[in-house]
Amino acid sequence: MTSRQQLIAELKKQGNCTLKTLKGSLGLSENALRHHLSQLEREGFLTISEQHTGVGRPAKTYALSNAAEGLFPKRYVELLGLILEEAHDKHLLNTLIQGVVATLVKQLEPNLQGLSAQERLMYLLEHLDYGEMLGQLEPTEAGWELRAYNCVYRDAGCKFEAICDLLPQVINQATGLEAERPFCQRDGKAACTFEISRTT
Repeated sequence: MTSRQQLIAELKKQGNCTLKTLKGSLGLSENALRHHLSQLEREGFLTISEQHTGVGRPAKTYALSNAAEGLFPKRYVELLGLILEEAHDKHLLNTLIQGVVATLVKQLEPNLQGLSAQERLMYLLEHLDYGEMLGQLEPTEAGWELRAYNCVYRDAGCKFEAICDLLPQVINQATGLEAERPFCQRDGKAACTFEISRTT
């Protein structure tokens, strides 16, 4: 590991550490440690607090911030794959998807109160990371067409088609607008396309 990686690993294992503690456990110079700590703080990966030990100036302690969790490998994708596989094999996937849709809509509902159907749709797309989908929303005679060039559920959807129906179901239940998916990246299309009707 590089000295930066060693420092990050030590902070992960030890929690709040003083400069003296880090110097002793890593064998790095104080200048090198200060350099890496300053860089981690600028990147938002470090929190600094003061530790009062009695007489004299309090010692600074360093700990990783919540944002630093992204620096460590996670196995969420594998876990999700196993859960979906198990639900599919036991014919529970559609029930699981319906539960996820209901939960999402319930979480969104307080922010949708008093909004028109179109305002609900715009809020919904923004809340569901519309930008990450590389989406294009265009008006049509019947309502709108949403094209997502980066389907955030693509890999799961290619394996389990029910996943591809999650977004249209959320749109329908959260806005009252009819939504369907005529084209999909799982079929080799350039974008997942959703037709959203103004009428229910």
